[in-house]
Amino acid sequence: MNAIIHFDYFLGDTIAIEKLKSSIVINNKGELLFPESDFGKRSEARNRLLVDLLSRTDFMEKAGTCVKRVRDACIGNGNKVDFRFTDAFWISINSNENATNKVTDKVTDKVTDNQSLILQYITEREDITTSVLAEMIGISQRKIKENIAKLKAIGILKRIGPAKGGYWQVVDNK
Repeated sequence: MNAIIHFDYFLGDTIAIEKLKSSIVINNKGELLFPESDFGKRSEARNRLLVDLLSRTDFMEKAGTCVKRVRDACIGNGNKVDFRFTDAFWISINSNENATNKVTDKVTDKVTDNQSLILQYITEREDITTSVLAEMIGISQRKIKENIAKLKAIGILKRIGPAKGGYWQVVDNK
């Protein structure tokens, strides 16, 4: 069962958390305040008032340690974590029992990284739209459609039913 939870905190920002079959995707609107190459090494608060308030409680540890703690916890549990940046900050945490393992090694050798992500997200949520895929992967909707067309052409992906109301199926080519 997929669930989307939105947390609206008091300054009007929204954090969305989506639980898929084998992953959790967290989205926080807003861009990084520093170069992406400094991510995980540098911390800069978007809302200093909120950080100051939380630092006085038990709800926050030392500022700037979150990325390392999330990565270490995921690695320790055998999970894959992916941080992406668009006009929002995305974290995807994938289970070590990833449902995409149904796609054989031979098949994954034929697809690009973006196509692998498309297959992963479709496996987790077969009714996912191209616009949601574009946002999650960080490429244009046109590129998503091109990659889907390639996956369909090589027989890895097929559409069941109409464009609206149908769903995707990843074909296991053994």
